[in-house]
Amino acid sequence: MTKILYYPLIDCDTEGRKKAPMIPTPNEDTVRAQAGMWLEEMIPHYFRLCSQNSNCPADTFRIRCPRCGKVLKRISADINETRHGLYVCSACVTK
Repeated sequence: MTKILYYPLIDCDTEGRKKAPMIPTPNEDTVRAQAGMWLEEMIPHYFRLCSQNSNCPADTFRIRCPRCGKVLKRISADINETRHGLYVCSACVTK
């Protein structure tokens, strides 16, 4: 992978806890203007959850993998209020 991809997230339930990624863009400004939350992929199959809202309880989400649809596993803590945990897709990493 040569560029960072940004996946806008949409809610998949009424509580907003289940999230699914949409089509990626290489432009962070585009996703920032259109989405409240998104995944940032710098390394294949590893995703940083980002948001515009600093009051986002990021550890309560179930986020689907953009590639296979399985639930991502959180592997690190939040960096700050808008850059949340790092997630990995265990299914895609083992392929």
